[in-house]
This record gives sequence, structure tokens and C-alpha cells, in this order.
Amino acid sequence: MLRLLAGISAGVLTCAISSGGLTSGEEGGASPAPTKPLRMAGGLLVSERPRYGGTLRVEIGASVGLFDPEVAPISEAEKCAKADLLPLVFETLVRIDGRGNVEPLLAETWERDASMRRWKFHLRTGVRFQDGTLLGPQTAVDALANADKDWRFSATTDGFQIETSSAAADLPATLAQSQYVLMRRAADGKLAGTGPFKLQTWEIAKKGVLTANLDYWGGRPFFDSVDVQMGRAARERMIDLEVGKADLVDLPAEMARRAADEKIRVETTPPVELLVLVFLPTRTAGDDARVREAVSRSIDRAAIVNLVLQKQGEVSGGFLPQWISGTSFLFSTLPDVAAASALMKDFTTTPGLVLRYHPGDGLEQAVAERIAVNAREAGIIVTAMAIPDRPGFARDMRPKYDAELVRVSLNSPMARPALIGLLQEFAPILDTNDTGLTGTAGVAEIYAREKAVLETYRVVPIAHLPRVYGLGPRVRNWSMPPGAAMNGLPLADVWLEREAQ
Repeated sequence: MLRLLAGISAGVLTCAISSGGLTSGEEGGASPAPTKPLRMAGGLLVSERPRYGGTLRVEIGASVGLFDPEVAPISEAEKCAKADLLPLVFETLVRIDGRGNVEPLLAETWERDASMRRWKFHLRTGVRFQDGTLLGPQTAVDALANADKDWRFSATTDGFQIETSSAAADLPATLAQSQYVLMRRAADGKLAGTGPFKLQTWEIAKKGVLTANLDYWGGRPFFDSVDVQMGRAARERMIDLEVGKADLVDLPAEMARRAADEKIRVETTPPVELLVLVFLPTRTAGDDARVREAVSRSIDRAAIVNLVLQKQGEVSGGFLPQWISGTSFLFSTLPDVAAASALMKDFTTTPGLVLRYHPGDGLEQAVAERIAVNAREAGIIVTAMAIPDRPGFARDMRPKYDAELVRVSLNSPMARPALIGLLQEFAPILDTNDTGLTGTAGVAEIYAREKAVLETYRVVPIAHLPRVYGLGPRVRNWSMPPGAAMNGLPLADVWLEREAQ
């Protein structure tokens, strides 16, 4: 009801402004300039009232396994899909708003002591899990999924306290990450969150249905349900959107321009995914730092972004994009074939590398082939090959390739948590589990750590990619500002236009 009243009030305000019913109210002030009707996200006139009901039809390319925050995804595509969908059912204590600031969600307020090791979170009152359980201090502690094993919890009268082993200046920002959702697991395995939608059915890797949580503390969502179809090819998703069989689809970044040319409504996030080249520590070909650096210096990143990604992305010389770190521009992205060739002049034989990409991934194949061409100009023979998945970076499998292309989603719009997440992801490659960042690390320390890791050339950034969504004509009030790009799909306040009778 709150959402509906807000929409109606906005409509009334628009009518008042457009009819001259509101003035500046300032004595002696200038007459107000003519005002255009106010618009909401996506160009929607606010006088168009929101509507309850209907089913949002979603199609995604990934095949998602269990709809469970505690079950790790087996691929980057599944990880992205779960990051989009899980927040619809499971919520965190806080979240990042559109401007990149931490804002309340299940916790209304919080404070810390001078040491930045003890944090108290005060819970929002009246919140219930979808199984009817009231969110209280102890249930919140029990429900915090994937909590760090070094954190110590104690319930308080209206929330709980977290004590960390060292100073943690950005603990709230860390808790905004989707892995720290609050969830309850029943004896039969059924999961309950506090979000605007409830999980009704889930067929692994096929389809799922989410239904509106009528008792949601923030007001019930407008949709009655969300129908998710999985494992659909990108071209099929685009066609289904065009013919009205789907309302929302995810698209590969390189297809964004084509979709726009076909008059599909396209919404793009800031760059939130990192494409990197990693050299495996179990292969001798990439053990020589000169070879790794030469390959890195030979890569024409701008050509990859402009031609392969169709300008839907940013060249990357660092792990974090400019909009998050503010220091990305300090890392060079220009190719330097002369410097690369100079690094190879002492080799008596031409080094050869096998570069692996995922079978069926057209983007990775095109990028791998371009890297091979660039490296050859520096005197390095790189053979791009499609090789099936292996679990993570397991060393005992002795892979028969020297390097591979990997895509990693950023887990936060804030620099320190985002860099820690990436360094943890690459820990087996870097041969360390220590991120090297203190809990109070500032811009200079974050930059220094990023630079030190990059200078090993074990992990070579190529580009940062956005997430791209295609929206059907029925979708109204879509809004995903930059800072909120990692909060999941913004479906709680979206509604469907009434179909023509």
C-alpha cells in the first residue's frame, strides 16, 4: 500500500505543478519557470499510476543450481545470476545506495567503538521471516549466513554486537555484500528470508517461480510472481523479448549495441565484472616473469573493447574500475610491443603458451585469439584453445594449458571490500591467502597493494564489463543507479503496464 500511495501522490504532485497549482512560495522571488511533467526511472511519467498484479517473465542464460545462499556457484555465469536473484528473497543488514553510501536495511542504525573492533547493530522492528518468525536479536545472529569465523557475536536488547579480531572500519560495507544475507533453514531444508519475494518452486538449472511476500515489511511488491527460465541462449532471449514472450532478459555485454539497434530497451550497469588473463603456477611456461610481462605489454586492450566488446566495457590495467577506486587511470593500458620484444630477446627459443577459453563462449574465444595475435608480434607463440571447465584453480589436476581467461564479478562498489574479494578469488594463483590490507586501509594503501600484485603479472587485467539487461515494453519504473548495481535485480518497485484489452 505504501508503494501505491507514493505513486498516486507523485501523480497528484505532477498535476499540481503542470497546472500552476504550486508556486515558489518565496516573497519577492521570480516567477517559476515552466515545468515539464516529472519523470521517474526509464522515462515514465509519474502520473501513470503503479499497478499491482501480473507475472514478470525473466529469461537468463545461466543454469542455476540450488537457490541457496550457502551453496557456492560452479561458474561465473551462475554466480552473476544468483547475485541478481537471491536478494529478492534474502536481505542483508545494510545495503549500498545509488550514490555508493551504506544505508539501513534490516538494521536501522549501527555504531562502533574507538577501536573499530566492536560494532553494534540495532534491528528494524516488526520484520518477520517468510516462515512467520520474528526477526529478533538471537534469530538475527543465527540467521546471518556465511559470517566470518573470526567474528564474535553477542545479542543485545534490540540487536547484536559483532567483535572483530582487528580494526574493521568498513564492516557495514562488508555486510552489504550478498553473501551476508539473513536466512532461516527449516528442518526439512526449506529456506526463508525477509525479502519482498518468497521462493515457491525451483527446478535446478531449468526454471523457478518467486511469489510476492504479502507481509513484506517494506510493503508488498507490485508483481504477483516472477517466473525465471534458465539456460536460454542469448539470441533466443532477445527474440523472446521482441515477440513478447519475455519481459526481462540478461544479455552479453557485446550484444548490447545489437539489441539497441533492434529497438530493444537496454539498461546497462557500470563495469562490475573483471576479465583477466591468469597464468597457472603449475606450468613452467608461465613461471618466467619476463614471459608474463611480455604478454601483458603486448595486449591491445583498446582493440578488444572497441571491436570484440563493441565498446561495451572499459580497458583495464588494474583490478578495480575507475568508478570504484578512483586510481585505475594510474595503471597503463597501452600496448608496448617494443618493450615486450625486448623482454624476449634473451630467449634462445621462442616461448610457447597454451591459452584456454571456455567452450561455447564467443567473447572469450575472440579475446583469446586477439591476445594470440598480439603476443606473436612480440615473439611469443600463444595457442588459443577451447578446453572444458575444471573446478576452480585446483593445482593437483595438472591442467594442460599455461594460462586462461577468467571473469570475476566485483562484490562491492567500495574499493577495499572489492579488492579483498578479488585477491581472495585469485589466492591460489598468487600463492597467498593474505590480502595484505588492514581494516583501516585508505586509498593510498589500497592502490599500493593493487600495484604490488599487478607487478607479479600472475593476473593480467584486460577489461571491465557491465551487466546488460533487455526490458520489454510492459516493464515500468526500472531503476538501478550505479552504486546499487550489485544489490540484485531492482524488482520490488517495478510494475507491469496493463495489457491492452
